[in-house]
Amino acid sequence: MSFAGELRYYLQILKEIIFPRACAVCGYHVDNGMLCEKCRKHYLLQYQVKYTPREEYLAGQSAPLPEDVLSSVLLLYKYDGVLKDALHRLKFEGAGELLPMLREEVEAALPNPKLRWLSQFDIVATIPTSQERRQQRGYDVPAELFLSILEERNLTACADLLQRERRTAPLFALDKQQRQAELAECFGVTPRYTVAGKRILLCDDIYTTGTTMAEAARVLLEAGAASVHGLALCGAQANWGTEADRS
Repeated sequence: MSFAGELRYYLQILKEIIFPRACAVCGYHVDNGMLCEKCRKHYLLQYQVKYTPREEYLAGQSAPLPEDVLSSVLLLYKYDGVLKDALHRLKFEGAGELLPMLREEVEAALPNPKLRWLSQFDIVATIPTSQERRQQRGYDVPAELFLSILEERNLTACADLLQRERRTAPLFALDKQQRQAELAECFGVTPRYTVAGKRILLCDDIYTTGTTMAEAARVLLEAGAASVHGLALCGAQANWGTEADRS
């Protein structure tokens, strides 16, 4: 974490000493995260989407979709309500003081069964933020949310395994095809790393259409990775599945 990030963190602690933290939904006192246990259950997904490549992709007749290059994606929370608002503020309004609370929400959503799932991976990486946006914000959101937590679980975390080869426009207003065109060839594997034969967990803050993670996974697989799985703090509603799927 940068000096500015550390300063925001300690100022947040001081603020909470003076003004105790409250649940962002109901206002009930909480010690960790943004949500009390009751409200957290409303947002919690812990839902794994498992994928199988399409025949047309395997035959070379289609550009890759998430199901073609990702083995699975684990979505921790619904991208909705206060969490959607928090991520928007974090990414577009410079609200870095939210990072510690969102990290605690990541920890709250990774119970022991999911930690055993995590142990299968050789490398943990994140979707890289462009250098310009990282300088503007003072932090890289996916790296800040996931890497310190996963390193504490004895996983090999590489914040710079992937690098941005070129600048891309913001994606939130683009449809799936426009996102694919905007992201094509935007990632590369940092030359000093070897991914051949490695099982890689790729982390991001939001999973919407899956286009960003799919492009990153494609690059890793072309570099020789054995498999790529995804982990996202929040998933858009189209990825939530049904109650029966999540049970």
